[in-house]
Amino acid sequence: MLKVLEDRFNGHIFVLKYEEAVTLRASRQLGRFASLVEGYEDAGGQLSFWRLYSFKDLPVELISQIYQLFVSDTDSSVYTPPTLVRLMLDEALSWDRIDRLMAGQEIILDPACGSGVFLVEAYKRLVLHWRSRNGWAKPGIDELRTLLERVHGIDLEHGAIELAAFSLCLALCDALEPEEIRASVKLFPKLADASLHQRCFFEAKEQGLVQAPVGVVIGNPPFESSLTTPAARRAYDAYVKQYGKLADQQIAYLFLHEAMGMTAEGGVLSMIQPSGFLYNQHAGDFRTTFFMRWNVREILDFVSVRGLFKKGEADPKVVIVVAIAGPCNPTAKLLHTVFRRNGRANAEQGFEIDYYDLFRVPHAAITGSSDTWRANLLGGDRLLSFLHRLRKYRTLGEYAAERQWNSGEGYIAGQKGISRPATHIVGQALLPTKALASNGLDRSAITKVPKAPIKDPKSEARFTPPMLLVKEHQDLYNAMWEASYLTYKHEIVGFAAPKKDLKRLRQLRDWIASNRPALQAYVAGTSIRLFTQRATSIASADIMALPYPEDGSLDLSKNEEILIDDVVRYWRDFVRTGSDSDIMKLDGRQGLPDFSECLTSQINTVYPKTPLRPLASQSWPGIICQPFVFGDGAVDWTGVDDLRGKLDSLLREQRGSTITVTRIARIYDGKFIFLLKPDRLRYWLRSIALRDADDILADLRAQGF
Repeated sequence: MLKVLEDRFNGHIFVLKYEEAVTLRASRQLGRFASLVEGYEDAGGQLSFWRLYSFKDLPVELISQIYQLFVSDTDSSVYTPPTLVRLMLDEALSWDRIDRLMAGQEIILDPACGSGVFLVEAYKRLVLHWRSRNGWAKPGIDELRTLLERVHGIDLEHGAIELAAFSLCLALCDALEPEEIRASVKLFPKLADASLHQRCFFEAKEQGLVQAPVGVVIGNPPFESSLTTPAARRAYDAYVKQYGKLADQQIAYLFLHEAMGMTAEGGVLSMIQPSGFLYNQHAGDFRTTFFMRWNVREILDFVSVRGLFKKGEADPKVVIVVAIAGPCNPTAKLLHTVFRRNGRANAEQGFEIDYYDLFRVPHAAITGSSDTWRANLLGGDRLLSFLHRLRKYRTLGEYAAERQWNSGEGYIAGQKGISRPATHIVGQALLPTKALASNGLDRSAITKVPKAPIKDPKSEARFTPPMLLVKEHQDLYNAMWEASYLTYKHEIVGFAAPKKDLKRLRQLRDWIASNRPALQAYVAGTSIRLFTQRATSIASADIMALPYPEDGSLDLSKNEEILIDDVVRYWRDFVRTGSDSDIMKLDGRQGLPDFSECLTSQINTVYPKTPLRPLASQSWPGIICQPFVFGDGAVDWTGVDDLRGKLDSLLREQRGSTITVTRIARIYDGKFIFLLKPDRLRYWLRSIALRDADDILADLRAQGF
């Protein structure tokens, strides 16, 4: 049957290897398979299923998910959900971009194509574009074959290339009528070794297998901190020689670098990267080099979206880099878009973006530090200024070093065969990590260290009191311990001081207690682990980096206190849980008084003569309008019910098939200002009032006030 299909349709997609054919001939299962296909026998209920099911549509997404079950390297190869594929192509493959691609004989390349989900979607868009430019006529077989030559893929897996070819041929059939398919001869072109190459991407680039100019690069490379092929090691060595060390030997970064380098001048790249591209402290040099070399247009940030890839227990956090193949523009601003977790994303129905999650980052602000990106997760520029100011203070780690305290994490338990001498730990009192919590240290939970391997025992001085113990948690749970010798594990950081420094240690504990909200907000904005690697856990380095000024004062302004309060109470939870967080569940009306007071106080520092004051709000289902007036005035709300439908369309916009945009409206009418926003508390926080005030002041200045 397969041989007949191959002779009939061509394309080398129905061919079996000799060994596979031998296996099938020797199999005793073909009878059962025939019964299943024919549907004459009720094999486990398949009779009724088979006759009711329509094979008219065989979506490539289904094929790709089946492929994912059999792919040999499931740790690095992850099936990309269709909504994410469409979003990435929306950003990279506009109609104008396709016009350029067709005029310049350019191609679309996926350097790690897997089963071909990106290529199939790109091909469908090429077909739709052809129709739009040809009076919506249907393309013939010759046109479809020509368009198929514009999509190219590379993958190390032989099965991936075969499946990508099959999927593309199905996409070609999808653009034809059944009669055309039946009447065709040798319908499918041979794609393997022509436009689809079974190779290591770096080897394919070395060998020049892709001859045509690459106008669009799109894809999801493997995430591995290892160089698995000789060509990858050569590419890594070349990168190191020219730019320096590549963070963690992350091969996804190497894909990004090499793919960007082979994109034609003015071409576009849209590629998934590990979240470490933005947030890994070791990736700062690579990130800066990339931003300084290329015109990076957008970063789409999915750190807040959990379970995006539905990959078992793993939950890889990703960002998408969209860049133009051309030199960076120092005067341009990069768009950093933060996506939040919500029902549409969880159901793979699309994504929502929000006005307050769009950040224009000046090129001058892009450095090796991750502060900019983390501040955007939690609200934006004002928080970034707070972080930068506190970074100038002496740190807790520096203070401990000055006092020569023994500070750092507790011991690390080992595994069988991995152990070091630890007589000062085994059998000693042990504080379980969970015993240090919001209510302090639970003495009743103290136990003994079992006789088991110890990988990293630390020194005896590390566990000798007096000690200040701080848990690696976003809330900085801590407690003093002044009694007997006490051990603890590596999820707790200890500061063990000589007895003469007991008073200083207590002062430090009291200082942390009195400044805890500010320190919690600082950790949220600077942690190397929180949000990107763990939901609530932080690293020992985060604790050591806490600011501890010489005079003990953080010198917080009123606006900084507002930011701190919102970050700790609301924003941290919003980053983790999105639409399930309090600020997306609570009604915004409860925040209006504080919001209005905060906003007017900001505006009135600039316009004190005729102060801005709030008026009574007006609301519709899902929408709040908060008016303000300079001086005196009243609003006539006659006929407001007629506005409901118009306001819904004003504040929510569908862009393409994947994106819903939530907007806000600032309306200026004489001495009146109207703010129209959704009715969730997220839009009426005091920290949002600060951002609104900045925008309003900019608008007023632009209007000549």
